[in-house]
Amino acid sequence: MKLADLVLPVCVVCGAFADGHGDEGTSAEIVYQWNIVEYEWPNDTLKQQEIENKAYIPQNSAINGIKLYKGKVYVTVPRLKPGVPSTLNVIIKAPAGSNGSSHLLRPFPNWEMQKLGNCEALQRVQSMEIDPNTGYMWIVDTGYISKMEDVDVQPVDSCPAKIIIYDLNTNQEVNRYVFPRMVIGFGLFYLNDIVLGYSENVARYAFLSDTLDYKLVVYDYKENTSYAYSHSNMRADEQYINITISNLTLTGIITGINGIAMSPDFKYIYYSSVAGVGLHQIETSVLTSANGNSAAFAAAVRTIGEKVSPGDGMAYGAKNNLYYSALGPNAIFKWDISKDLGSSGDFNAVPLISQSELVSDPRMQWVDTLALDDNGYLWFTTSRLNKFFSSEGIVHHEPNFFIWKIFVDDVHYLKGRQDVPTLGSQKTLASCFALIICACLQRFLTLT
Repeated sequence: MKLADLVLPVCVVCGAFADGHGDEGTSAEIVYQWNIVEYEWPNDTLKQQEIENKAYIPQNSAINGIKLYKGKVYVTVPRLKPGVPSTLNVIIKAPAGSNGSSHLLRPFPNWEMQKLGNCEALQRVQSMEIDPNTGYMWIVDTGYISKMEDVDVQPVDSCPAKIIIYDLNTNQEVNRYVFPRMVIGFGLFYLNDIVLGYSENVARYAFLSDTLDYKLVVYDYKENTSYAYSHSNMRADEQYINITISNLTLTGIITGINGIAMSPDFKYIYYSSVAGVGLHQIETSVLTSANGNSAAFAAAVRTIGEKVSPGDGMAYGAKNNLYYSALGPNAIFKWDISKDLGSSGDFNAVPLISQSELVSDPRMQWVDTLALDDNGYLWFTTSRLNKFFSSEGIVHHEPNFFIWKIFVDDVHYLKGRQDVPTLGSQKTLASCFALIICACLQRFLTLT
């Protein structure tokens, strides 16, 4: 491996020579929109058959998750209602002459992997993460039961939760892990969001939020094992179980820990509940060493402060900015962590103060998932779940699902990675500083 391969990602973090593409946060662009989500079918006959037998109910598909890799946009439709034919998809341009949407969802990796009731296939995917350095997609399949309110019944034929690692470059499955029921699977549960942690220059850990069982789950790829932590701050806050979005109030929201974010040095996980405004921080060294000991977790977790609004997804950029969904204002806010660090530079004591609105729009109803690309853009989905789950439901004559992007001059946390002792790296602190100096010097000499 060349020296440049090691040091350039670190220089992204220091940000001294970042290339700009425009003014940060000037406006958000709608990249895709749908009144009703439409799929690429093998043929129209099959599509009509699936509609007739209610395996496809067009108004029941809601786009939630989003990730990007090599110019392709991958999205999830997590089977929140019956009649969703494909839960993981890639966006394609509709063929010329199509009467419906300009873009379609192509089942990924194929139709066979979308078969409901086949536990080898994908059942309900809410989120995935793509490692931009390897092209590995980490797919979180929370399993499927026909009605969300019945997930605590656990019928014997239900598919267990699993995580699949898929190589996007070779189109091959790399690994799959079925979670033990003692970790995920007894009672109410729903695997929601995922971030990755590096160790010795490879992604070793997956950290997942369990929104309905109020857990933070850790999967160790190297050891092929998993465990989970629970804490009262992962639960839904009674004060925020009713959320009003665009004059429509959803009541009795029990969703807890949802959005999670990883710092680019892999030292900290941040998380928050949908029904709540508290933002919490835990060191990854605790998560990876305590083996599910919730008492050790409770002794180390810290509530940083309160967000301006309950929200859904979060994303941490390589420049120490945390972007988060704000449901009430139909907006995305940014926490400038470096500003609040001040001269101390102590992440263990940084307060949540410098929050600013990045973008808002009346059409941004239920900002769902956020993802940073390699070109300085923050992408996000708005899923309109406030209407999707209401008695009125969505209507066909207006756009309901949007994918947006906005320039923030920041990149994916894995692109700005630093391997640190927290997750077992053998580099010393001195060598990390040396790499940073070399990286910045290298860029300076190139530019001059």
